[in-house]
Amino acid sequence: MVENRISYRLALLKPRLALAMVLVATCAAGCASQTSSAAASASYRSAHRNRRIASHTVAPGETVYHIAHQYGVSTGRLMEANNLGDPRDLRVGQVLVIPGASFDEAAMPPAAASMFGLPDPWSVPRADRQFAWPVAAGTVSSPFGMRNGAMHDGVDIAAPAGTPVYAADDGTVIFEGHLHGYGNVVIVQHSGGYVTVYGHNRRNLVSAGATVARGQQIAEIGDSGRTTGPNLHFEVRYNNQAENPLAYLSQPNGTTGITFARNSGS
Repeated sequence: MVENRISYRLALLKPRLALAMVLVATCAAGCASQTSSAAASASYRSAHRNRRIASHTVAPGETVYHIAHQYGVSTGRLMEANNLGDPRDLRVGQVLVIPGASFDEAAMPPAAASMFGLPDPWSVPRADRQFAWPVAAGTVSSPFGMRNGAMHDGVDIAAPAGTPVYAADDGTVIFEGHLHGYGNVVIVQHSGGYVTVYGHNRRNLVSAGATVARGQQIAEIGDSGRTTGPNLHFEVRYNNQAENPLAYLSQPNGTTGITFARNSGS
């Protein structure tokens, strides 16, 4: 796959440049899909109004073989579709695309829909590592996973412009600037091979090379880049592979100020 070859070549470059370039490539695929022509979008929605590409969130104890068998696909095809070079690369909370499978969400009973990660977007296994929410309050308007036929590598959290954006954990800012699609973005490197990404900011408040503490304000929510309104695009990456951020964030309760809305394509 072209994307795989690009990622491999970028991995040979300096890590900071590689990550920035990969983000541009993924956003060009995922974010750009939001701005397709209205006619094409309308045509697609008409033909596929309720159809969703099947995905699976990896739970503790599951293996590539087990998941492939569950959906009736070969392990090789499942690994290729999800860029897995080794079955041992599978991680709890990772969302896998099931190749060649789609389903009609409207026609599915809740029990069957839950097998594909629906309808409860919070039914994500918790990862061992936990980060802090990057905002004190907001609405998760678009979850991690397939969106408009392309992979959405993070979650979008809608909140008023100017809302403080906080570092999800201690770390070092490895990129601060403007990236195509992401707009004003801050990328923070953490221990253990983790990186968090904060995009669409109105203002970045830190510089590359700065050391930040968990909960420290690093930006303000805005609508820079490709977005339909003020929101934070937040990613968690492990060894430069996008993970479902919800697996790394505490489940909201009545005191957190975080709510969840159906995917609205922010």
